Amino acid sequence: MKLRWRITILTAIMIALASSAIGIASYVNISQAQLSSIDSNLQSALGPNFKRVLDRPLGRGNGLNEFYVPVAIGVIGPRGNLVEVRPAGTQSAPEIFPNVPVAEILADPNQAMSFSNETTGDSYRLIARPGGRDSLVFAVTSLNGYVTTMNQILVSTILFVFGITILGALASWLIVRKFFTPVDSMIASAGAIARGDISQRVPHAPAGTELGNLSESLNHMINSLTDSITRVQDSERFLRNFISDASHEIRTPLTVIRGYTEILRADNSLTSERDVRALERIDSESERLERLVTSLLELDTRQNVVFPAMEIKLDELISLHFNDLQAFSQRPITYDLEAIHIQGDPAAWEQLLGNVTQNITRYTPAHSEVRVALHPIAIEDTDWVELVIEDCGPGIPVDKRLEVFSRFSRLDPSRSTQTGGFGLGMSIIKAVVEAHSGVVELDQSPCGGLQIRILVPRIRA
Repeated sequence: MKLRWRITILTAIMIALASSAIGIASYVNISQAQLSSIDSNLQSALGPNFKRVLDRPLGRGNGLNEFYVPVAIGVIGPRGNLVEVRPAGTQSAPEIFPNVPVAEILADPNQAMSFSNETTGDSYRLIARPGGRDSLVFAVTSLNGYVTTMNQILVSTILFVFGITILGALASWLIVRKFFTPVDSMIASAGAIARGDISQRVPHAPAGTELGNLSESLNHMINSLTDSITRVQDSERFLRNFISDASHEIRTPLTVIRGYTEILRADNSLTSERDVRALERIDSESERLERLVTSLLELDTRQNVVFPAMEIKLDELISLHFNDLQAFSQRPITYDLEAIHIQGDPAAWEQLLGNVTQNITRYTPAHSEVRVALHPIAIEDTDWVELVIEDCGPGIPVDKRLEVFSRFSRLDPSRSTQTGGFGLGMSIIKAVVEAHSGVVELDQSPCGGLQIRILVPRIRA
């Protein structure tokens, strides 16, 4: 859940709790005030002289103007017998005298109490006072009006709490959304920067605020990162240009050296074993240096040239290279290929597959199994081609799988280039895949070797 919604919900809960507390306190105070008013009316009905209340006549009236008396008066005798002195209502229409709890009244004669009539279920309020000669005089009135009023107040309080909570939550959401506007702008800018647009900067928030300090700090950090990235890119560009230029320059003297080596070998004028061995070493080392130069130029080409969009029958190209691997090394190869076409450069894919098969030949045991699978897959409604190549060699440790894509990266620095190569094969593979808008991943194969997983966009034939 987003922070703005958490703040809004928390604010709504606090408003609900606060308004509920106010509502409950108001309800209790109103209830106590209502009961106090009722008790005062009951006390007034008894009058200051409780003993003389028995002598008071009922109010009288005629017709519709009869005087209504809301309080009934009774007496509890010395033996607990109940005497109805005056019912509530009018003279012509008296109300039924309630069944008062005599035992509770006798237990505490000076109390004001509320009780329910067991027969009708109506609520009543009663106060009792000593009337002389071991008798008690009490006044009792119906609480129906009080109950109705308090129920209305309760409903109003609940609606008040609910309405205040909704309005408070809405106001809180609007205020929080306004406060989070700079944060949204920061998030959008940060997302653009993460996608590679390093020209973006975080919008400035009001100075002196927490968001203002945050935006200033983020912009300082982005400027520092941008400067670092620019320096790294410039260094990489300079190094790439240097390697490319040096490779081109080295090729010419290498060609001359190898040409004169061929002349000396064809002349047959070298008779001593030492001279013949020196000539062979010159030839082999110049050949190795030429392979290195060719690999460097190949890598530079893959990273800087836009490939022509030609249709490639990828399944046939894979079969061709791995059939050659099986014929030369006698390795069992399991195929699971579907007929799939992609757009790209056939020469680049031949270079990629050639590097993969060379690595298998160099680093996996003879006669070890190789599995190759090619299938179409869908990822987030986009069609992709998945190429998975698995061998049963030593594999690559997890902490080295990103490192092997760097130039001249070799897992065993002591390994001779005669058997281990120059450390450019995986770099070329990654350059080819990325040039085709794909990704390459390394993992462990089921038999403990290396799994190469390549994903590139697919076109339908």
